[in-house]
This record gives sequence, C-alpha cells and structure tokens, in this order.
Amino acid sequence: MALGAVAAMPWASAAEFSAAAPAQLAAAVKKSHPGDTIILADGTWRDAAIDLAVGGTSSAPLVLRAQTPGGVVFTGASSLTFSAAHVEVDGVVFKDGSPAKGNVVEFDSDDCRLTNSAVVDFNPVDPAKGYYWVYFHGNRNRVDHCLFQGKNHYEPLVGNNINGSRYNTVEFSHFKDIAYVNQNGREIFRVWGYGGNEELGPDGAFFTIANNLFEHAHGEGQEIISLKSNRNVVRNNTIRGTRGGITNRSGNYNTIEGNFIFGDGQAGTYGLRITGQYHRILHNYIEGVSGFGINVMCGELFLEPLTDGFKPILREGTVHGRVPAYNQPRNTTVAYNTIVNCGGPGLVIGSDYRSGWPARQRVLLPEFCHIANNLIGQSAGGVAVSITAPDRKPPLDRLEFAGNTYDGNLVNGGAIKAEPVPAGIVAQELKFVRDAAGALRPADAALAQSSAAAAPAVFSKEASPFRPLTAADVGPDWVKARRAAGDPAFR
Repeated sequence: MALGAVAAMPWASAAEFSAAAPAQLAAAVKKSHPGDTIILADGTWRDAAIDLAVGGTSSAPLVLRAQTPGGVVFTGASSLTFSAAHVEVDGVVFKDGSPAKGNVVEFDSDDCRLTNSAVVDFNPVDPAKGYYWVYFHGNRNRVDHCLFQGKNHYEPLVGNNINGSRYNTVEFSHFKDIAYVNQNGREIFRVWGYGGNEELGPDGAFFTIANNLFEHAHGEGQEIISLKSNRNVVRNNTIRGTRGGITNRSGNYNTIEGNFIFGDGQAGTYGLRITGQYHRILHNYIEGVSGFGINVMCGELFLEPLTDGFKPILREGTVHGRVPAYNQPRNTTVAYNTIVNCGGPGLVIGSDYRSGWPARQRVLLPEFCHIANNLIGQSAGGVAVSITAPDRKPPLDRLEFAGNTYDGNLVNGGAIKAEPVPAGIVAQELKFVRDAAGALRPADAALAQSSAAAAPAVFSKEASPFRPLTAADVGPDWVKARRAAGDPAFR
C-alpha cells in the first residue's frame, strides 16, 4: 500500500495516533503532522508494504514507534520505504519473510532514521533472488542500534545508490551469522557513489560506517565492507571470525581508522585491501587473520596498451570511456596500525603485480605513499613485510615510479621481503601484552600509546578513543534482554 502525501498545514501541538493494521496506519499517516507520533500495536503485521510518503521537519520529525520495542513483527511480503523527509521508525522487526518487490528497508528520501530495530532471517525461498535489507537512495539518513542476522540470499545487505545518495550513516549495529556463499555481490556493505569510476573531484558518497560489530558475517567471503566511492569513513568497527575484510575497491579520499579485525581461527579472513588515492589508513588493529594484514595493491595502466594483448574495461559515461580494473594507490597514508600473527604477510606493498597479464596491465606500483609507525608481529615466522620491486624487462622498462616513504615501522619476527629493505622498516624485538579489551599491545608504554587504537596524537597520554566492541555495545537493548532470557530467535 502507498500512503499518500498531504499538504503541510499548521498545527497546534503534537498528536499521538494508534494503528493495529496497515489500513489504520495509512489513515494515521494521512492525517499526521510534523511532530506527531504513531504507535504501532504489538503483533504480527503480514504483507505490510509500507510507503511513508508524509513526513515531518528537522525539529519535529514524524515518529512511528512500536508499542513495545521488538513487539511489532513484519512478516510475509512486508517492506518499509521512507518516501518523505524527517521520519523516524523505532523498535520494529522484520522476520521470516521476503519483500514482494524492491528492498526490505529503503530510504528514498532525506533525513530519516531507523533505530532500535531488527531484520532477522528475512530471506526468499530461492536464495538466488536478490534484494538489499537496507538501501539508501537519499541523503543524511541514519540506521543505528539495529540487528541484522541470518541473511542468506543474493545482493549486499546494505547498499548506497550511485547517484543522489550522500552523507548516510550506519552505526552501533550488529551484523551476525550471515551465510558464506562463494559468489560475488554478497557484500555486507556496498557503498557506491561519485568516485566509483576513480573520479578525483570534490564529490563523494560521504558514507559513515562506525561503531558496528560483525560476527560471522561472511556473505561473499571477500569484501565485508566494499567502498566504491569517494570520501567515506569506516571507523571503530569490530570484525570477528568473518571471511573477507575491508576493501577500498575503488574511490579516493577514504578514511579507514580504528577498526579491530580478529581472525578467530576462521579460514578466508584478511585485514584491509587498498587501491586508489589520498586515503588515510590509521590506527587499525588486525590479529590472527588467515591471509594478509594490510595490502596496498598494484594498479592498472589502462589508458595505453603495453602489448597487443591488453583488453581495456570500456565504460560509457566515464572521463576516458574506460576504467582501470584496479586504480593505482598514490598519496595514501598507512600509519599507526598494529598487525599481529597473520597467516600471510602483515604488510604488503604492491601485490598482484602483473596479475592477469597481458589482458590486464596491473603494473602500476604504489607511489607517494607514506608508511609510518606500524607495528608488525609474526610470532610464527614467515614473511612479515613484502614490498614488490618493478620488473625492468621490456615493455615494463619504460615505467618509472616515485616510490614511497617509510618511517618508524617495527617488525618482530618474520622476514622483510624487499630489495633493498627501506631504512624506515626495522626488525626489533617487541613484547606484546593483552589488554582488558582483548587486544595485544606493546609492553613498551611509549609504543603502546602510538600504536593501533592509541589516541591520534603520537605518544599521547590521553585514553584511547578506539577499542574492540562486544554485543553489549551494539544493537537494540530489547534484543540483548531477549538474548539473555534465552530467546532462540535472537541467538
């Protein structure tokens, strides 16, 4: 059903309405004004395709609130679309259903909010059917303190539209028990927007992913968070036992800061994979992943062929009519990260060199990057740091690279695979101790203050602004209470 828009009118004071079924909700919304509250009656709401086309104002949003947090359960072919600005929905559950069309929750407007809510096992009969659980096609919308559990079908869980979608936020939410299927396109986050074709202008998606917990949220098992746009922030999230990692797949000017990634013995885990320009990769903590820790990859020379075998990726509407398979990392800072006990190298600079040659020209090594004050511990040995040297044989001898700067990086255990080894990467014995939050810190107090999750100022004596999150820090409070009571729906 679509809830029709009405013209804005003056009102004396905020009113409260009640609704126990979709038709009653439609009537309540139709007569509502900014600042009003609609109480949704507890119970099962089946096949409720709700389109909120009447809204509020910045100072007086229209609020839809469950009678009891978690007591309103949308099932069957239900969905929720925010089509008007300044609407808040609080305390609802989507469970055991699948939308008839579109996505489960869609923000098709601006300045709206979903809070204190859950989407659990909202899956189609055919897992090949694709839709998002949350999709942003508007600006300045927010999802917070929500639970997303049990997704098993195609398409990412959260998506950001490539056009007309900026400054959206997902925070303090819990992503857990997402099935692993080895199929591209099942990311937990896919953040499209300006920059997805490697544009360097002032625009971007400006998406914020902050203070979330991911537990066994596998999806495709490659990209947990996939950034494909400019000027996004991924900050203070915790990832535990989840296949894949955080990937800057395309886009520029992104900040990935203060995140904690624990492999927890899970196969197919890694830390960060970086392409593109002008990123800030700061204060991240990566422990026990099965693959690499931080990987600054090679980019593709895509504007000219080096051999007759080159097959460019053609894309209409882009600046050059073509795009690189991966953009060259340039002018990026990788600093104050702690990387311990990875199955692969802790730090990789220039991976996938000549991968797919000659159809793909992945031969642009990172340059103008600043790699500083990272701590890398490999107690089991192996390769701790790997830096790729350029091939000087034709036709690659025509390429020259500015190189990168290295300063204050310390390596404990494991080999440094580089020719020559930069002066700013030093093998040094480091002792780590586990702190109260469960992360390993250098026993040396000065190093501990300037390492991952320390305050941004070097050697600051202030308390760390970053720490690993637990289930107590995220999601709806009512879910925590039900989980503590043994409710099997919220395992």
